[in-house]
Amino acid sequence: MAHDKTEKPTAKRIQDAREKGQVVKSQDFNGAIVLIAATGAMAFAGPYALSTLYGQMQYTFGKVLSSPFALKPLTFENYNSLVGSTIQSMVVLMLPFLLTVMILGALSNLVQVKPLFAIQAIYPKLDKINPINGFKRFWSTRSLVEVLKAFVKMGIIGAAGTMIIQNHMQELLSLGQADVPVAWAAIVNILGEIAKWACAMFFIAGLIDWRYQAWEFEKQMRMSRQEIKDERRNMDGDPQMKGRIRQMGVKMARTRQLAAVPTADVVITNPTHYAIALKYDPDIAPAPVVVAMGKDIFAQKIKEVAKENNVPMVENKPLARALYPVIEVDAMIPPDLFVAVAEVLAYVFSKNKGRRLAAQKRAKDAEVKKNRRPDE
Repeated sequence: MAHDKTEKPTAKRIQDAREKGQVVKSQDFNGAIVLIAATGAMAFAGPYALSTLYGQMQYTFGKVLSSPFALKPLTFENYNSLVGSTIQSMVVLMLPFLLTVMILGALSNLVQVKPLFAIQAIYPKLDKINPINGFKRFWSTRSLVEVLKAFVKMGIIGAAGTMIIQNHMQELLSLGQADVPVAWAAIVNILGEIAKWACAMFFIAGLIDWRYQAWEFEKQMRMSRQEIKDERRNMDGDPQMKGRIRQMGVKMARTRQLAAVPTADVVITNPTHYAIALKYDPDIAPAPVVVAMGKDIFAQKIKEVAKENNVPMVENKPLARALYPVIEVDAMIPPDLFVAVAEVLAYVFSKNKGRRLAAQKRAKDAEVKKNRRPDE
């Protein structure tokens, strides 16, 4: 049961699939938007485009049938300017129509997949040109669903077109006796009604297909519980390796702190649980800085190093308990503990000064005694 894909896909799995170009996308929705854009453009600019094209054709054929062209043979040189102008007019008329369709088609893709550049999707893959895999895809459930959707859409559009034509049958039968403009207007009206129904049905079908594609994508992306555990482990790292790295980091940090203990001015102790080594240099920091701190076994290590290097140690249980939870190595002590620490440092500095003076006096006396003459 651990390998059954019953769990919803994680955000990382969806993102990985997106980077490969696997996203929720409905071609039917894109087709519906393109159809609506084309129909709207034709309805808006179609009459102007047709009238302009009709006038251009009248001008062209009028030139062809009038002198001096009618007296010359039909050569490319004769009609180069006329055909070129006609093509130019057609391009100018069709360009806004094509741009509208292209822009709305691109926007429909952008709405579905959002901004995406998946370079992995354009990498060549051998399985895409494998005929066996192609045959499998041809007879896959997805292909059958697409064929079924195509038949359903064709049936709906055919039925809607048939109903509209039947409703206008009497009008169509009477067009044989109508003038060309009237007949043309009636046909355009019927075609426009069919196009409206087709746009509405294709849009609804596109929305349904969009939801179906989202459901199918979510089904394909489902994960087993073991896959979710493996993904979380890969993201967080191996717990054992992380533990070893953490231990190495702690060991390196403690080694660095022990190396800094000889530079401290004082070590404040609990005396058995805490040891905090402080250094005060007004040229470096305005307040004492913690160079090492530890509890229990590591506190004993700090005190051993301090003793070996003649660093003064002061037992002050309240101050040690107050300092340890709120300080960090290489950071200054909190302002609310300045006074208490300053008293300790003042005591240490005064004691050290007395020791230095006594040592200097002993050295001076020894020097005097050494230089004294025997007869004195």
